Amino acid sequence: MLTQSTEVSTIAGELSKSKSWAEQATLRALVNSYLREMQQFDPRMNTKAPEIRVTLPQVGLQIMGTLHHFSATGQHVYGSAWYEVEEGGMHRPLEMDGVIQRLLDEMSYHATPEQREAEQQKMKQRIRNSIHKMTLFMDHHIKTIGESKLHSFSGTEAHLTYVRSEQSLLIGHPFHPFPKSTEGFADDELLLYSPEMGAAFPLYYFAVHEDNVQEEWIGEEYRRDAIDPSVRLHARRQWGEELARYRILPMHPWQAEQVLRQSCIQGLIRQRVLIPLGALGPVIYPTSSIRTVWDLKTGNGYKLPLHVRITNLVRDNTQEQARRTLDAAKVIHELSASWSSHIQSESFKVLTETGYSRVCFQANEEAKRTESPEFTKDAGLSQVTTSDAKYDAGHEYSPAATERGTATAQELEQLSDQFTVLYRPMDLNPESTYVLASLLEPLPGEQEPRLIGVIRDNYPGKNGNRPDLLAWLERYLHISMVPMLRLLAVKGIAFEAHVQNSLLSLQDGWPDCYYVRDLEGVSIVREQAEAVGWVGSLIAEDSPVLYGAEEPWMRTRYYFFVNHLGALIHALAVHEQHSEQEHWRVVRKVLEQLRKQDAGSCPRLAAYIQDLLTAPTLPAKANFTSCFQSRGDTPSFILIPNPIHFREVTSCL
Repeated sequence: MLTQSTEVSTIAGELSKSKSWAEQATLRALVNSYLREMQQFDPRMNTKAPEIRVTLPQVGLQIMGTLHHFSATGQHVYGSAWYEVEEGGMHRPLEMDGVIQRLLDEMSYHATPEQREAEQQKMKQRIRNSIHKMTLFMDHHIKTIGESKLHSFSGTEAHLTYVRSEQSLLIGHPFHPFPKSTEGFADDELLLYSPEMGAAFPLYYFAVHEDNVQEEWIGEEYRRDAIDPSVRLHARRQWGEELARYRILPMHPWQAEQVLRQSCIQGLIRQRVLIPLGALGPVIYPTSSIRTVWDLKTGNGYKLPLHVRITNLVRDNTQEQARRTLDAAKVIHELSASWSSHIQSESFKVLTETGYSRVCFQANEEAKRTESPEFTKDAGLSQVTTSDAKYDAGHEYSPAATERGTATAQELEQLSDQFTVLYRPMDLNPESTYVLASLLEPLPGEQEPRLIGVIRDNYPGKNGNRPDLLAWLERYLHISMVPMLRLLAVKGIAFEAHVQNSLLSLQDGWPDCYYVRDLEGVSIVREQAEAVGWVGSLIAEDSPVLYGAEEPWMRTRYYFFVNHLGALIHALAVHEQHSEQEHWRVVRKVLEQLRKQDAGSCPRLAAYIQDLLTAPTLPAKANFTSCFQSRGDTPSFILIPNPIHFREVTSCL
């Protein structure tokens, strides 16, 4: 009994530590998001003292705390103590829930009392969800590596691989109110499907009649290679020539279980529109986005629809998203032959999608492939009900639609979104390539970002030395920022290059190759696309990838400079206990070098560099506000001080 009691006590202690870390990370993200979006960019009461003040003007309160690190982009680090300032100047201690409640009161002040209550309950539910998931992930991490290794960083992470980096993003977006919230997965399903829990599984496959499949590829060879040969072999052995007019589509196993419950899908199976082949093929790994998976052996990757609300969006694949992705892929594929000449670098690569497949559902379609007439009445596509077309993850149905009994065109489109797959093979070295977002987080209970340990472990000699981090940053900018700006200036192509879409390969601890992925976030300047003849030939006039000149530039400034460089520089500066401005001066130096080298021959590049060097502000996404207003698809943006323009070095306190 003594041993059992000790084990229970140890488990409870680990869970308590994990919950404490999760709560600290969540509160930090909420406070930082609030300060950024309320334009309280410097909460310090005195630049030489650690006290900070968070002002809540609408509810007439002030919250006090302590600052451990001041961040130029708002990613501040705090102590654990928080206080509410009472009348007379007295400080009353606040627990985490108290701080969160006061922030929510301020953020929802604009709403009516009824709306305020609903908004706050929704936010609190998702914040609790995120803390709970984060706690489980951190606890799993502790159990996996062993308590004895938790405080020995180099021993723990000496064998960090690409897959492990994808599966160890434990905290997530530093400016999101609930970065680890998922609605749809039960806790026992997290073990099966969550990357943070080390999940790996085979995919589920359907054979779909070719009349019901819409596909687009950048080349026929990519379509042939998209499905593992073992899956095709199994399908042929089981179904023979019957599959000659069918296309094989992968699906996330959780998604397959959900769609197979729907009566309309069962009807399509009886009609032989769909043939469920089951879980087949190699074991694959979910990446940090949860619904994107990767095959370590073949390099095949799939961006799968997953009808789960991850943070504040249900992650289906819409027709517009698929079309935007493939239009971007076609443009980049067109440039591939002369790629390095456009960006003047061999160390900048795009992990492009190669195609997509979409199952098309149409109302009143005749059951041409029905095996027997009695199936027609209850299996026809015209009988798809509203509740069949949508399920889980917070969807609500109107009484009128439910009474109507049949699905609208929009509802059938939503069902197709749950059967749309994008193919993204990734050719990279899994032993020396990592997702950047994961590298910038410390392990639970640690201070050092994982990036420092990876640099140190790969540095020649492995004697604890590492490169000078300012020199390291400069080289990183030359393989990431410089080619990205050149490509935008010369070809009008911008990427959604935030840290979770960015991969980095190291050689001897130094940046060797930068990869950007997920072409759904690409935006292309219409004027430049028309000038080179892409519009009307390579992509359509109404392509969703085309924008006016300002949108791609705005996205570049936010996703790369604010989100990406802001997080990277913050991690380096906190580790060295230096002001972040020392590192932003390196960014300014490389920009000025690029201006001298290239800008004379490219007016657009000169204008972009001038804007970065002189504009007082940069755009930033307002996630706290957008989540409150349920605007995940069309988030709000605000302006924050531009750390490249601001030259003064401030105290890191």
